[in-house]
Amino acid sequence: MSPDRPLGSVKVANEVIAHIASLTASQVQGIVGMYPARARDGHRVLPASSSHKGVRVDLGNDALNLELFVIVDHSAHVPTVAAEVQRQVADAIDKMLGLEVRQVNVFVGDVRFPEDA
Repeated sequence: MSPDRPLGSVKVANEVIAHIASLTASQVQGIVGMYPARARDGHRVLPASSSHKGVRVDLGNDALNLELFVIVDHSAHVPTVAAEVQRQVADAIDKMLGLEVRQVNVFVGDVRFPEDA
């Protein structure tokens, strides 16, 4: 068998991409959690087991675009946290899946204060 000849294709489910993105984003300092992508605001925090529902994946024409719906801690500097989420998520997807991410759009739906917990 020739090493130059591909043996087939590998396809990754959008849900897998969403899981990687949400778990990576959740580890960024200042992120409290994710909220459902279909929600209008971030009043409902998703449990860690379903945090992938806070990610919208668009994989078309060999371009991967992600939308992450996050809730930020009150003490965080939102632009810094959002930029770090973008960087870390794009990096994780590239390292784990070998997919180039075109965009990581971050939507902040809520800011959590201690009395909200």
